[in-house]
Amino acid sequence: MSRLSTSLVTPFCLVLLLGGTQRSYAQIGIAVGLNYDNVSDLDAGDFSASYDAASGYHVGLFYDLSLGTIGLRLGAFYRDLGDIESTSDIDVAEEVENFDLTMIDFPVDIRLNLTATPLIHPYVLFGPVFSVPSSGVDFIDNNLESLLVTGNVGIGLAVNIGGISLFPEFRYAIGITRLLKDRIEIGGVEVETEVQRVNSTMLRLGVIL
Repeated sequence: MSRLSTSLVTPFCLVLLLGGTQRSYAQIGIAVGLNYDNVSDLDAGDFSASYDAASGYHVGLFYDLSLGTIGLRLGAFYRDLGDIESTSDIDVAEEVENFDLTMIDFPVDIRLNLTATPLIHPYVLFGPVFSVPSSGVDFIDNNLESLLVTGNVGIGLAVNIGGISLFPEFRYAIGITRLLKDRIEIGGVEVETEVQRVNSTMLRLGVIL
């Protein structure tokens, strides 16, 4: 079984365990949002590159399981990070100067519900996000790691209006694993790269009908 499959199966086992000991309430929703992403500097010995912050969007589905004061949310999202552009004053290798980046994200959120009113339920959330990256630039796409892991923290509100639940959220994702492989070939020369990560700030609105 792959590392991603194992990581996603584990929360489902947790859902079954907790669901058997507490009254649970599960729903499926959709969510859209904006993301602001920072790709850290690429350092490969004699070669280096810095990048502008990029902005994009994300959209997806989530499965929300409420267990009283604790909730579990599993999701699948398409995230477009936009164009990643170099800010280096020195000449940058064409292969890594500018590129696009997209990800398929699988967030696993643990949600802690706070003191609530009848209509508004604030909460905090945290958990890992497993991402499968890709790029339209062949060189970048061929040298991306197959699976990225980030740590996700955030705050949100559950707002119930007329049978519709809205979930406005602010999230911050901290890169844990590297974006590019540890060894890449630039200009016909194989170089070893330092760890390059992606950190993201997200504004998201989820809806359950």
